[in-house]
Amino acid sequence: IFLIISGTKRHLVILFRLCGVLIIMQAQLKANRVSGARRAFAPAGRRLSVKVMNATVLISNTKGGGHAFIGLYLAKELLKKGHKVTIMNDGDESKLTKKTPFSKYSELVREGATIAWGDPTKPSTYPRGSFDVVYDNNGKDLASCQPMIDHFKHKVDHYVFVSSAGAYKADSIEPMHVEGDARKSTAGHVEVEAYLEKVRIPFTVFQPLYIYGPNTAKDCEQWFVDRIIRDRPVPIPAPGIQLTSLTHVEDVASMLALVPGNRKAIGQLYNVCSDRCISFVGICKSVAKALGKEANIVLYSPEKVGTGKSGKAEGFPFRTVHFFASSDKAKRELGWKPKHDFQKDVAALVADYKAQGRDKKEVDFSIDDKILVALGTPVKAAAASNGTTNGFSRVSSPAQAESTTSSAPRRPSFSPRRDLKIQRTVLPTNWRDSVDGGEAVPASTAASRPARSSSVPKDWRSAL
Repeated sequence: IFLIISGTKRHLVILFRLCGVLIIMQAQLKANRVSGARRAFAPAGRRLSVKVMNATVLISNTKGGGHAFIGLYLAKELLKKGHKVTIMNDGDESKLTKKTPFSKYSELVREGATIAWGDPTKPSTYPRGSFDVVYDNNGKDLASCQPMIDHFKHKVDHYVFVSSAGAYKADSIEPMHVEGDARKSTAGHVEVEAYLEKVRIPFTVFQPLYIYGPNTAKDCEQWFVDRIIRDRPVPIPAPGIQLTSLTHVEDVASMLALVPGNRKAIGQLYNVCSDRCISFVGICKSVAKALGKEANIVLYSPEKVGTGKSGKAEGFPFRTVHFFASSDKAKRELGWKPKHDFQKDVAALVADYKAQGRDKKEVDFSIDDKILVALGTPVKAAAASNGTTNGFSRVSSPAQAESTTSSAPRRPSFSPRRDLKIQRTVLPTNWRDSVDGGEAVPASTAASRPARSSSVPKDWRSAL
């Protein structure tokens, strides 16, 4: 006011410039967390310079399972973007660092990350310091997640929970899961998501499906390689055309790393999955092609052989029903796009399997053998047939398996499933014999077997 009343023209110019600088600084301070970064301001001559300091991120990583290597690849992606990363891993450091993916943490240290070991349920073990973004890639229920949520709910700009698409209710009518679909009220992940909303923490939830790639702690495509590379039958729950999605861990990490500073992602749920689907038989054939072999696929019913029910099969790495989702929301709102395709990656995956020496290791096939015995298929015979056919064994019941032990010779009946080769069904030349109007049977053939009724039996389909 004094300068305005008594100041010279020069003083007024200086005053107006100072006011302009103050206005600019105030606007910049309000946006000081945009793009996941705190911003510091310092004058440089007559211009205002802005120095960007990237977000400080804490990743709480699990000690095992299919999510274990998400922490490794997420840290790499965040470091690449210039963020400061600390991983707090659950579990015993002396034991876990001998295994992948944890044995690869030394690579992160060389890139500038900090590795800590603690218990996510005990805040006293958390790394010291403040964090802008926290990723919880450890908890599966409220008991394991609530301590960390409560500790950081008033201290972070963004809290990210890595949930699971397995919390969706299976839908046999429209099997592709879309954000907003019905969820299992009994799922622990759903309980955590409800608590995040209740405490009004700025959160985002990601829901991965099946993940593949190097340094995994849980087999995915390796299950198929185990059998095909050893010329073993590959038992697949019928009908084998169930669709699923396999997503490379680098694509998973690239989506999760888009969160820091993205205020539009707050309060949102995103499916984390490839934009392509593949069937169980398709996975098997892709792996076989990469190995230069033919897969001996054995289709079976887990319920009938006593190895599973309700969408699960003992020993099989996937759900036995369709399990895939849409990633369109992440593409639309986060600008995410997958770079990987399982069909293109499978050769490298097989090469990595061999490089680890897994083709020389012992594998437990006891569940496979149990299935084959229940189907009435001797294990050795099933394996030997791999060299001559790429066929499918028909689904049999335990009662049929017992009948094979009889001393009386059993005439094999025709089965399209058994005689299916790739996409063509091979029919026997005399298949019309059981249908009215069929072609005449040579006398020599007719004499060698019991006469058939000229009428079509009511259960004629059961012979096919």
